[in-house]
Amino acid sequence: MGWLSMTTAGMAGHPNPKAYLDDQFTYSRALDGGGTRGMRVIDSAFVGNRVWYAAAEIIADDEPLYVIALVCLVRWNPKARDGYVFAYKDSAPLWR
Repeated sequence: MGWLSMTTAGMAGHPNPKAYLDDQFTYSRALDGGGTRGMRVIDSAFVGNRVWYAAAEIIADDEPLYVIALVCLVRWNPKARDGYVFAYKDSAPLWR
């Protein structure tokens, strides 16, 4: 997958990549047949302005099912001349 780049406005008020990614990977969705499915970041680290690592719970109907690891490559340059201060690249899941 490619890089997703954004300006500070695209970061929706989040002060840094860690806060943005923690929020993006924490969500809940209603299922058509009822119930919910989602993910919640348990803990994360933004290392060397290059990589974001996280542990996240997969949740169904507000009950944790299992924990997964997430990794995103990150580009963080708050002084970028073109205004695109943040970019990240996630990967496809390794399971099928």
